[in-house]
Amino acid sequence: MLTFSNYCDELGRVLARIDGAAFDAAVEAIKKVQAADKVIYVCGNGGSAATASHMVNDLVKAPADASGCRPFRAFALTDCVPLLTAFANDVEYARALALQLDAYGRAGDLLVAFSGSGNSANVLEAAKAAKAKGLTVLGFTGFQGGKLGPLCDIHVNVPCDSMAQIEDAHLIIEHALVEVLKESFGGKSSVTCGNA
Repeated sequence: MLTFSNYCDELGRVLARIDGAAFDAAVEAIKKVQAADKVIYVCGNGGSAATASHMVNDLVKAPADASGCRPFRAFALTDCVPLLTAFANDVEYARALALQLDAYGRAGDLLVAFSGSGNSANVLEAAKAAKAKGLTVLGFTGFQGGKLGPLCDIHVNVPCDSMAQIEDAHLIIEHALVEVLKESFGGKSSVTCGNA
């Protein structure tokens, strides 16, 4: 029988299986974009769209906790509802994110793509559009990575078959990324690591 305790125990096991080198590469990719004053675009569907918005919130706010750090230029492609629904209704939903990248994306920018399955059609199209325009693609997936994995320059996979725990892990990874970035830019992480 599933309980809160064994749910958390299993989530801990899932997190322990994530590739630390991929996480480090994700940190470096974001730092590179920041140093070049390029733009970070983030996308996903459903719960992953919420994670995309959450990541933008955390990135844009991070410099407030690290004085002297230039603000991140980050946008969630799912946050402009009028534009998203116009493309979805008038063109097709599978192209609704890619068409935004066609308009906004420039070489050297970064696309952060969240897809638990790795097979979301609109996220795949966004990754293809990003690659065509010279953006770096940082992908977060679950299961075996789906079709998104091979499209990524950096691929952080959560090796798990539970969508709930994949989405949990994505948010935890996002928070860890931002905390590491804050420290790297001279700020102080809010994580005490037992040293409170």
